[in-house]
Amino acid sequence: MIQPSALARFVDWLATNSQRSKTDGRLYNYLPRSSSHSLALCGFIVQDMVLRSELICDKAQQGRIAFGLNVYHTWPTGKTKNLSLAIGVPEPLGLPLTPHGISQAPAFSRVLISCEAKNCMTEHGKSQPRLFDELSSSHEIVHQGDQQCIAAGVAVINIASTFVSPLRQHTGTPLVVTQHNQPGVTGSMVTHLRGLPIRNEVGQVGFDAFTQAVVNCNNQNGATLHTELPAPQLGEPDHFDTFMNRISLAFEQRFASI
Repeated sequence: MIQPSALARFVDWLATNSQRSKTDGRLYNYLPRSSSHSLALCGFIVQDMVLRSELICDKAQQGRIAFGLNVYHTWPTGKTKNLSLAIGVPEPLGLPLTPHGISQAPAFSRVLISCEAKNCMTEHGKSQPRLFDELSSSHEIVHQGDQQCIAAGVAVINIASTFVSPLRQHTGTPLVVTQHNQPGVTGSMVTHLRGLPIRNEVGQVGFDAFTQAVVNCNNQNGATLHTELPAPQLGEPDHFDTFMNRISLAFEQRFASI
Protein backbone atom coordinates (compact mmCIF):
# COMPACT_ATOMS: atom_id res chain seq x y z
CA MET A 1 0.00 0.00 0.00
CA ILE A 2 1.38 3.41 -1.05
CA GLN A 3 1.51 5.87 1.85
CA PRO A 4 -0.13 9.27 1.25
CA SER A 5 2.36 12.09 0.75
CA ALA A 6 3.62 14.25 3.58
CA LEU A 7 1.29 17.03 2.41
CA ALA A 8 -1.78 14.78 2.58
CA ARG A 9 -0.80 13.49 6.03
CA PHE A 10 -0.17 17.05 7.23
CA VAL A 11 -3.62 18.20 6.12
CA ASP A 12 -5.19 15.19 7.83
CA TRP A 13 -3.33 16.26 10.98
CA LEU A 14 -4.47 19.87 10.57
CA ALA A 15 -8.09 18.79 10.09
CA THR A 16 -8.13 17.11 13.50
CA ASN A 17 -5.78 19.48 15.31
CA SER A 18 -7.42 21.43 18.12
CA GLN A 19 -5.57 24.16 19.99
CA ARG A 20 -6.99 26.62 22.47
CA SER A 21 -6.23 30.27 21.90
CA LYS A 22 -5.10 32.37 24.85
CA THR A 23 -6.81 35.35 23.22
CA ASP A 24 -10.41 34.16 23.52
CA GLY A 25 -10.28 30.60 24.86
CA ARG A 26 -11.79 29.09 21.72
CA LEU A 27 -10.43 26.04 19.90
CA TYR A 28 -8.88 26.38 16.44
CA ASN A 29 -7.22 24.14 13.87
CA TYR A 30 -4.45 26.70 13.39
CA LEU A 31 -2.83 29.16 15.79
CA PRO A 32 -0.72 31.84 14.07
CA ARG A 33 1.83 32.12 16.88
CA SER A 34 2.31 28.38 17.33
CA SER A 35 5.10 26.41 15.64
CA SER A 36 3.21 23.13 15.96
CA HIS A 37 1.94 23.26 12.37
CA SER A 38 5.35 23.73 10.78
CA LEU A 39 6.86 21.07 13.03
CA ALA A 40 4.13 18.59 12.11
CA LEU A 41 4.66 19.22 8.39
CA CYS A 42 8.43 18.89 8.68
CA GLY A 43 8.06 15.65 10.61
CA PHE A 44 6.00 14.19 7.77
CA ILE A 45 8.55 15.42 5.22
CA VAL A 46 11.32 13.59 7.12
CA GLN A 47 9.30 10.37 6.91
CA ASP A 48 8.92 10.82 3.15
CA MET A 49 12.66 11.45 2.71
CA VAL A 50 13.51 8.19 4.47
CA LEU A 51 10.93 6.31 2.39
CA ARG A 52 11.80 7.85 -0.98
CA SER A 53 15.60 7.98 -0.83
CA GLU A 54 17.47 4.70 -0.43
CA LEU A 55 20.67 6.59 0.39
CA ILE A 56 19.06 8.75 3.08
CA CYS A 57 17.45 5.62 4.54
CA ASP A 58 20.78 3.75 4.59
CA LYS A 59 22.68 6.65 6.18
CA ALA A 60 19.94 7.03 8.78
CA GLN A 61 19.98 3.30 9.62
CA GLN A 62 23.77 3.46 10.03
CA GLY A 63 23.42 6.39 12.44
CA ARG A 64 25.44 8.66 10.15
CA ILE A 65 22.62 11.19 9.83
CA ALA A 66 19.70 12.29 12.02
CA PHE A 67 16.97 14.90 11.90
CA GLY A 68 15.99 17.77 14.14
CA LEU A 69 12.93 20.01 14.34
CA ASN A 70 13.05 23.66 15.36
CA VAL A 71 16.78 23.49 16.10
CA TYR A 72 19.36 26.25 16.26
CA HIS A 73 22.50 25.74 14.21
CA THR A 74 25.61 27.93 13.98
CA TRP A 75 27.19 27.91 10.54
CA PRO A 76 30.95 28.24 9.90
CA THR A 77 30.28 31.93 9.17
CA GLY A 78 29.26 32.37 12.81
CA LYS A 79 25.64 33.03 11.83
CA THR A 80 23.11 31.15 13.99
CA LYS A 81 19.74 30.31 12.48
CA ASN A 82 16.67 28.51 13.73
CA LEU A 83 15.89 25.67 11.31
CA SER A 84 12.36 24.31 10.94
CA LEU A 85 13.91 21.01 9.82
CA ALA A 86 17.52 19.91 9.74
CA ILE A 87 19.05 16.64 8.57
CA GLY A 88 22.75 16.20 9.17
CA VAL A 89 25.58 14.67 11.17
CA PRO A 90 24.22 14.49 14.73
CA GLU A 91 25.74 15.54 18.01
CA PRO A 92 26.03 13.25 19.84
CA LEU A 93 26.42 10.16 17.67
CA GLY A 94 24.80 6.84 18.53
CA LEU A 95 21.27 8.14 19.16
CA PRO A 96 18.44 5.55 19.02
CA LEU A 97 16.35 5.27 15.88
CA THR A 98 12.79 6.59 15.93
CA PRO A 99 9.97 4.43 14.50
CA HIS A 100 10.55 6.23 11.19
CA GLY A 101 14.00 4.70 10.81
CA ILE A 102 16.05 7.81 11.62
CA SER A 103 17.35 9.28 14.87
CA GLN A 104 16.26 12.66 16.20
CA ALA A 105 19.10 14.89 17.37
CA PRO A 106 19.24 18.11 19.41
CA ALA A 107 22.25 19.47 17.51
CA PHE A 108 24.46 18.83 14.49
CA SER A 109 28.15 19.07 13.69
CA ARG A 110 27.12 19.63 10.06
CA VAL A 111 23.72 20.25 8.50
CA LEU A 112 23.26 18.54 5.14
CA ILE A 113 19.60 19.42 4.48
CA SER A 114 17.86 22.52 5.82
CA CYS A 115 14.15 23.12 5.26
CA GLU A 116 12.31 26.36 5.98
CA ALA A 117 8.53 26.00 6.48
CA LYS A 118 6.19 29.01 6.18
CA ASN A 119 2.41 29.46 6.22
CA CYS A 120 -0.02 32.00 4.77
CA MET A 121 -3.52 31.41 6.14
CA THR A 122 -5.00 34.91 5.80
CA GLU A 123 -4.15 38.46 4.62
CA HIS A 124 -2.50 37.05 1.50
CA GLY A 125 -1.72 40.38 -0.16
CA LYS A 126 -0.20 41.87 2.97
CA SER A 127 1.85 38.72 3.54
CA GLN A 128 3.45 38.52 0.09
CA PRO A 129 6.58 40.66 0.66
CA ARG A 130 7.20 39.28 4.17
CA LEU A 131 6.88 35.65 3.12
CA PHE A 132 9.07 36.15 0.06
CA ASP A 133 11.78 37.90 2.07
CA GLU A 134 11.77 35.29 4.87
CA LEU A 135 12.07 32.41 2.42
CA SER A 136 14.71 34.21 0.36
CA SER A 137 16.87 35.00 3.38
CA SER A 138 16.62 31.36 4.44
CA HIS A 139 18.52 29.91 1.48
CA GLU A 140 20.93 32.84 1.50
CA ILE A 141 21.97 32.21 5.13
CA VAL A 142 22.25 28.46 4.55
CA HIS A 143 24.45 28.78 1.46
CA GLN A 144 26.60 31.50 2.97
CA GLY A 145 27.30 28.98 5.73
CA ASP A 146 27.76 25.90 3.53
CA GLN A 147 27.44 25.95 -0.26
CA GLN A 148 27.00 22.16 -0.32
CA CYS A 149 24.05 22.16 2.06
CA ILE A 150 20.68 21.40 0.45
CA ALA A 151 18.46 24.42 1.15
CA ALA A 152 14.78 23.54 0.85
CA GLY A 153 11.65 25.58 1.40
CA VAL A 154 7.95 24.83 1.76
CA ALA A 155 5.04 27.27 1.84
CA VAL A 156 1.48 26.38 2.87
CA ILE A 157 -1.12 28.69 1.31
CA ASN A 158 -4.78 28.79 2.39
CA ILE A 159 -7.47 28.86 -0.31
CA ALA A 160 -10.49 28.98 2.04
CA SER A 161 -12.95 31.75 1.19
CA THR A 162 -13.27 32.64 4.90
CA PHE A 163 -10.93 32.42 7.86
CA VAL A 164 -11.36 32.94 11.59
CA SER A 165 -8.11 34.35 12.94
CA PRO A 166 -7.57 33.93 16.70
CA LEU A 167 -5.68 37.23 16.68
CA ARG A 168 -8.88 39.11 15.76
CA GLN A 169 -11.06 37.57 18.47
CA HIS A 170 -12.00 38.70 21.98
CA THR A 171 -13.53 36.75 24.84
CA GLY A 172 -17.33 36.90 24.92
CA THR A 173 -17.76 38.61 21.53
CA PRO A 174 -19.07 37.15 18.23
CA LEU A 175 -16.52 35.61 15.88
CA VAL A 176 -14.80 37.98 13.48
CA VAL A 177 -14.69 36.25 10.10
CA THR A 178 -12.27 37.43 7.39
CA GLN A 179 -13.44 37.13 3.78
CA HIS A 180 -10.92 36.07 1.10
CA ASN A 181 -11.28 36.84 -2.60
CA GLN A 182 -10.59 33.29 -3.76
CA PRO A 183 -9.02 31.79 -5.74
CA GLY A 184 -7.47 35.08 -6.79
CA VAL A 185 -5.47 35.88 -3.65
CA THR A 186 -4.08 32.35 -3.40
CA GLY A 187 -3.20 32.30 -7.09
CA SER A 188 -1.42 35.63 -6.67
CA MET A 189 0.60 34.29 -3.73
CA VAL A 190 1.57 31.09 -5.56
CA THR A 191 2.71 33.14 -8.56
CA HIS A 192 4.59 35.59 -6.35
CA LEU A 193 6.54 32.84 -4.56
CA ARG A 194 7.46 31.28 -7.89
CA GLY A 195 9.76 34.26 -8.21
CA LEU A 196 12.05 32.65 -5.63
CA PRO A 197 15.15 31.34 -7.44
CA ILE A 198 15.85 27.60 -7.60
CA ARG A 199 19.46 26.71 -8.27
CA ASN A 200 20.67 23.76 -10.37
CA GLU A 201 24.33 23.83 -9.36
CA VAL A 202 26.38 24.48 -6.23
CA GLY A 203 27.58 28.08 -6.32
CA GLN A 204 24.38 29.46 -7.81
CA VAL A 205 21.83 31.45 -5.78
CA GLY A 206 18.52 29.95 -4.72
CA PHE A 207 16.76 27.04 -3.11
CA ASP A 208 17.85 23.55 -4.07
CA ALA A 209 14.19 22.54 -3.77
CA PHE A 210 11.01 24.51 -3.13
CA THR A 211 7.36 23.46 -2.92
CA GLN A 212 3.98 25.04 -2.25
CA ALA A 213 0.96 23.31 -0.71
CA VAL A 214 -2.53 24.74 -1.06
CA VAL A 215 -4.96 23.90 1.74
CA ASN A 216 -8.61 24.73 2.42
CA CYS A 217 -8.94 25.65 6.09
CA ASN A 218 -11.43 28.14 7.56
CA ASN A 219 -9.99 27.40 11.05
CA GLN A 220 -13.31 26.16 12.39
CA ASN A 221 -14.18 22.75 10.99
CA GLY A 222 -11.24 20.88 9.57
CA ALA A 223 -9.06 21.17 6.47
CA THR A 224 -8.57 19.56 3.07
CA LEU A 225 -5.71 19.47 0.57
CA HIS A 226 -6.46 21.48 -2.58
CA THR A 227 -4.77 19.87 -5.59
CA GLU A 228 -6.44 21.72 -8.48
CA LEU A 229 -5.20 25.02 -9.86
CA PRO A 230 -3.80 27.34 -8.60
CA ALA A 231 -1.95 24.61 -6.65
CA PRO A 232 1.27 23.38 -8.31
CA GLN A 233 0.62 20.59 -10.79
CA LEU A 234 2.61 17.40 -11.38
CA GLY A 235 5.82 18.18 -13.26
CA GLU A 236 5.98 21.84 -12.23
CA PRO A 237 9.10 23.08 -10.38
CA ASP A 238 7.23 23.70 -7.11
CA HIS A 239 5.16 20.48 -7.07
CA PHE A 240 5.83 18.25 -4.04
CA ASP A 241 7.11 15.31 -6.13
CA THR A 242 9.60 17.61 -7.88
CA PHE A 243 10.66 18.94 -4.48
CA MET A 244 11.33 15.46 -3.09
CA ASN A 245 13.11 14.29 -6.24
CA ARG A 246 15.43 17.31 -6.21
CA ILE A 247 16.36 16.72 -2.56
CA SER A 248 17.04 13.02 -3.14
CA LEU A 249 19.18 13.68 -6.23
CA ALA A 250 21.17 16.47 -4.56
CA PHE A 251 21.83 14.26 -1.53
CA GLU A 252 23.13 11.46 -3.73
CA GLN A 253 25.38 13.84 -5.66
CA ARG A 254 26.84 15.63 -2.64
CA PHE A 255 26.77 13.33 0.39
CA ALA A 256 27.16 9.73 -0.74
CA SER A 257 30.49 9.53 1.12
CA ILE A 258 29.22 11.01 4.42
